[in-house]
Amino acid sequence: MKRRLTGSWLIPVFAMFAILLVPVAARADVEATVVWYMEQEPGTERFKVRYIVTPEYMRSDEGGDGEGFVLLDRKEKQIYNVVPESKTVLEIDGEGKLPPPPASLSIEVRENLDRNAPHLEGHQALTLEMLANGMPCRSAIVVPGLLEDVREALAEFQQVLAVQQARMLGNTPEGLKTPCYLANNVFATDYHLERGVPLMEWRAGALSRELLEYKRGVRMPESLFEVPEDYRRFSPP
Repeated sequence: MKRRLTGSWLIPVFAMFAILLVPVAARADVEATVVWYMEQEPGTERFKVRYIVTPEYMRSDEGGDGEGFVLLDRKEKQIYNVVPESKTVLEIDGEGKLPPPPASLSIEVRENLDRNAPHLEGHQALTLEMLANGMPCRSAIVVPGLLEDVREALAEFQQVLAVQQARMLGNTPEGLKTPCYLANNVFATDYHLERGVPLMEWRAGALSRELLEYKRGVRMPESLFEVPEDYRRFSPP
């Protein structure tokens, strides 16, 4: 089943498509859920991002062949950012747990259920606002119960990034460690994904992600989830 939605939305992503490593005839297929978001980073144009979700992986790209992509290994809690132009792979390790938030950081999530809002597959949308020390940091519209596999994979992705960000806090200038920075990047990165799959997201007052369409049960080649072995690999400091 394929659904199309209207609007304009976004989230941080590093995406695109891998060089195929085996002939078409030799590929095995896996069943996946495919979703498309319209996304935007500060200072960039809006662009479409495809997420391919299986029980083992989540891949994000722009839907074309021969370009870069980001791969989440859900079991190993590893993210691979593959860049064919430089033949490099940035590896982000999500093993481990987050430290407790500092006592000076207070995070609150407010919910608003509009019963007049339209339902999607029988599920009603929920509006969330996340505040840190009383300051609005992020907002989202999510749909509890819809596309649970996608919601879980996105939450796992955010958790890996949060663990890595926590490791780097010691090297982060103190002036940047505002309550919203700590909440957005470390201690509440998945505040909305605990409640439902995102339809729209805002950050610092700007629309950052919007769900465009989704389709379940799509057959995708297994080669899309392979990281090139001959690329140079490196990790964040």
